Amino acid sequence: MAEKKGKITFTVKWLNALKPSAKETTWTEGQGLTLRVLPSGVKTWWYLYSINGKRRKMNLGGYPHVSLEEARRKHREAINQVTDGVDPQYIPPVQEVVPEPEQLTMSVLAELWATKWSQKHHSAKWANTLKLALEKDILPIYGNRLASEIRRRDAVAILEEKAATAPGQAVNLHKALRGMFQYAVERELVEYNPFSEIRATRVIPAMRQTARERVLSDDEINYLWKAIDEGGGSDSTQRALKVMLLTGQRNGEVCGMHRREIEHEWTGWWWTIPKERRQGNKGGEHRVFLSPQVLQLIGDRQGYIFPGDTGDAPVSPNSINHHVRRVVPATGKTAYYGLQRWTPHDLRRTCGTGIRRCGGKRDDMNLILGHVVGGVTGVYDRYEGDAEKERWLTAWGEYIQRLVSGA
Repeated sequence: MAEKKGKITFTVKWLNALKPSAKETTWTEGQGLTLRVLPSGVKTWWYLYSINGKRRKMNLGGYPHVSLEEARRKHREAINQVTDGVDPQYIPPVQEVVPEPEQLTMSVLAELWATKWSQKHHSAKWANTLKLALEKDILPIYGNRLASEIRRRDAVAILEEKAATAPGQAVNLHKALRGMFQYAVERELVEYNPFSEIRATRVIPAMRQTARERVLSDDEINYLWKAIDEGGGSDSTQRALKVMLLTGQRNGEVCGMHRREIEHEWTGWWWTIPKERRQGNKGGEHRVFLSPQVLQLIGDRQGYIFPGDTGDAPVSPNSINHHVRRVVPATGKTAYYGLQRWTPHDLRRTCGTGIRRCGGKRDDMNLILGHVVGGVTGVYDRYEGDAEKERWLTAWGEYIQRLVSGA
């Protein structure tokens, strides 16, 4: 619950001297111009107003990126719109223009689906993966074909050809084409989806995938913890790999960690992964307890916790994947640090298994890893399990510390 501090006349001097409190606080200058201050120190301008009998809140930007002068300008413009009966946050709908079915080539449909659906409903990374699959394996050959001409036999031939050399990429290609044609069917651009009823694993056995079971042993964890520091790679790469092991969170989620996502509460330090950064945008935001071992790796860094080469963007998950499997002659690092093949995602599996070995229940592990519960249970059970997260991530961090210190 935010703590309200009352009215004040904002000045630059006062804003720069304002210190955060243990709780979120809000200050107002009048007519709805409000400043919200989080315990982390983040300051955000808001305009609070009513229109058509409804209370609304408009984000004007963060301070000091949006100066006091700029905030007041935006505030005045918004007030004028409300006075005229216009909601300043209203965005008029854009009339979607789609081509006629007889003009809908595969290239046109791919672009339409990517911009109008995939990019809005998938994570940026997954949308790009599907887009690249189409651009590489479909459009060079089928780009000028009308979408309505693609039949079931074409669909099977496309997937079989790709599965012969790259089964994993064939799976992604199938998902992209199935989703693209489903989009077209629902908008009556084509009559049916030639990819929807193909049971790829039965029709094309090469596409059958097996679940990975790689979990690092205690000896491997002990060896790897030290090898990471000695095997080259950036400081961000080294620290991110260890945080993946300690928290069990995904490669991309850890790489994108930002100081604004970390807050101190009475129970300790917590990292909230925003919904838009979670893989597949599933399950909403996810809270992760930060053990002392993780906090030591994070330090007092501001901005991106694991910055890339330029510092204005996080280290790339792909670059970490590449470093794990590459050879670094200058340091003597071999592929996978000399261990049996593993990936950063196996660190997540190792953490989940470790939570169970420390005494946590399977439900505790799922809470920590942020697994989405389906069905009726997922709709009604909204418990976040902070106490369990704190207990078992602390226990896992201590276990790793004893393991690598030889205690």
